[in-house]
Amino acid sequence: MAVTLVKVAGKFIIGGLALYGLSEVLSSQDDTIKQLSMIDSKTRQNIPVNLPELPTTTKIRQSWNSGVQRVFGGLEQVPVAAWELGKKGASNAKEFIKEQMK
Repeated sequence: MAVTLVKVAGKFIIGGLALYGLSEVLSSQDDTIKQLSMIDSKTRQNIPVNLPELPTTTKIRQSWNSGVQRVFGGLEQVPVAAWELGKKGASNAKEFIKEQMK
């Protein structure tokens, strides 16, 4: 029991630290661009392999905005999808009960 509790606590701590680190890195577009540029320059200095170029600032901004729009578009559809799934589940349950009552 105690071992399981320690394992779960450890996983929560690791997950929390990872989320905190990601929130610091991805807090804004400008910070993300700075972090990517820094990582790119450090990587190119230390690895003598021809790496593909990172996306430009404009491409990052467009991707960032399209990602946000996609997420909120999906969130906008959640109530409609939940309603449809609920109706479908209710009708399936009705049919199942009718079949069982025969």
